[in-house]
Amino acid sequence: MRKQIAVIIASSLVIATTVTLLVVLLPQRFGNPQVFDWEFPTNSTYYNYYVKVPFNVPMRDGTKLATDVFVPIDINESLPVIFVRTPYGRDMLSLMSGYTSEGYVVILQDFRGFYESEGEIGLPFFTEQTDGHDSLTWIENQPWSNGKIGTWGLSALGIAQYLMAPNAPDSLKCQLPIVATPDTYKAMFRGGEFRNELVVPWLENNNFPQESLDIVVDHEKLDSMWQAGRIVNNYSNIQAASLHMGGWYDILTQGTIDAFVGYQYSGGDGARGNAKLVMGPWTHTSMIGGSSGEIMYPNQNIGVLLSSTDALFEKWLKDNSTLWNNLPTVSFYLMSSIDYNPLQLGNNWFKSDKWPLSSTVLDLFLHPENDMLLSGDSPIEHNSISYYWDGLNYTTTIGGGNLALPAGTYDQRPVEGRDDVLLFSTPAFTEPLTIVGQINATLFIESNCTDTDFTVKLTDVYPDNRSMLITDTIIRARNRNSFSDWEFLIPREIYEIQIPLDSTAYVFNEGHKLQIAISSSNFPRFEVNPNTGDPLWQNETTYVANNTIHVSSIYPSRISVPSVDYDSLVSFTFYDISYSFETLNELDKERASMNLQSSLPFSITTFLIVFSQKRKIIHYAFIN
Repeated sequence: MRKQIAVIIASSLVIATTVTLLVVLLPQRFGNPQVFDWEFPTNSTYYNYYVKVPFNVPMRDGTKLATDVFVPIDINESLPVIFVRTPYGRDMLSLMSGYTSEGYVVILQDFRGFYESEGEIGLPFFTEQTDGHDSLTWIENQPWSNGKIGTWGLSALGIAQYLMAPNAPDSLKCQLPIVATPDTYKAMFRGGEFRNELVVPWLENNNFPQESLDIVVDHEKLDSMWQAGRIVNNYSNIQAASLHMGGWYDILTQGTIDAFVGYQYSGGDGARGNAKLVMGPWTHTSMIGGSSGEIMYPNQNIGVLLSSTDALFEKWLKDNSTLWNNLPTVSFYLMSSIDYNPLQLGNNWFKSDKWPLSSTVLDLFLHPENDMLLSGDSPIEHNSISYYWDGLNYTTTIGGGNLALPAGTYDQRPVEGRDDVLLFSTPAFTEPLTIVGQINATLFIESNCTDTDFTVKLTDVYPDNRSMLITDTIIRARNRNSFSDWEFLIPREIYEIQIPLDSTAYVFNEGHKLQIAISSSNFPRFEVNPNTGDPLWQNETTYVANNTIHVSSIYPSRISVPSVDYDSLVSFTFYDISYSFETLNELDKERASMNLQSSLPFSITTFLIVFSQKRKIIHYAFIN
């Protein structure tokens, strides 16, 4: 019978029996004290199914971190542990206590400097490796821990998991990082350009001091300071099994995929070959059900997170492989248009035993005639297209992988009519084109300035001319070869630049067009480049850049997409846990009647539903 995890109600009823009576009864529940000789401390709080025990866990420098341990009330042996670290307040995650009914000890801990934990708030995440290691060591030495620890959490909680993974104690058996990244530098600087919309509001809303932002801004180069916040060179030192979950419109899409690849193919003996990846049609705040911008993708399957969590923890903490073996190495949602999709291709789940998938790189060359993007050879005769980019007249962000702004797919036509936006599109497809994997733009550029930005957007142009965003990116010209050093442009010289876009999975249907838009700004998603070459926020003026894209057989500017055979893809369902949006809405009404609330910064309220044979249990997790 399928295992069920309950992350139950926010405030469980306190047991009516007095603490004195509980203390009398506890020895009977524990059984033989010689087998398990431990009693709840006097500062414990008792609930129906579990007991909450607060601790102040000491780190190596003496700083104590506020930590709540949730133990099954009838514990009679040491148990596996689910460990969650958060900067958002451990009380907001108390719903995780429901895992105690499945035979786990649950531990929630505040980051250093946050809420009731001691210490100073400094650069985001830069003490998470050492604090994570010290906490794991403390946990494995407790009598209620059997030495098997799994970690869980989204966003900042997931980043903390990645950073604690290299050289962690052997007790760290598995991890479930969700919409997270193993590289905080790339999270804050995309293509060398500062991610204003992500970093500034997140720091402000989580009460980081001004000094934290100043440090980030002062280190826009990838220097040694960033090493404490990235693990991309340390995958071989990771021994934990893992399951990585992300969204195609998330703020950290490529980071999630890169982490899976690192664990799965470059990890240590315990990690390599024991990683799995789930990618859905989600934004950062719509994980597991919800619209992605202007589209509500069908068949999202709200049981994905629950099923995946079951699979990971039962396999690596309880030695039950049933669900894990049924979960593919890679499961991904293949997106497509909702309207004008007569063949109903895509918009469902598929599986693979590897990532990236086997594909054919399709080069689409930029042509000057009618600004068209055509497959085949590049134009023979040399041509170029230029535009003026004024840093005081930036292009405004509409959708994409945002945090504080509306995220997901939106019609880009409101910004595509600008003189500083170049559009290249294929003719309407006569048969569908399926792309799965990472996209790359190769541009031959020149500028009259020593530094400037180039942005690239990939969109699906519908038969009614809507231009729906799939993915986008940016590169700062001085970072075209390195994030550690700046190489300024020599005005009017031609340079080849590679601009990687995030991975995606998308079907362009018959009658649709693939389009790219090239410009030099997308604010506030990315900071505006003043075109002066000055360090970030240190310019006293702005220049107008005259930027040029060259197209010819000598300068073959192009976009390269991973084309796959749609018929070769294998569909997949997450253990038949699937609900219609009508059912979802009815259950949401029931959730509302229970008067549960979430007040996390950039709140994500994800509710997960599973039905047992005898009763319905509604699971809630308040996460960010």
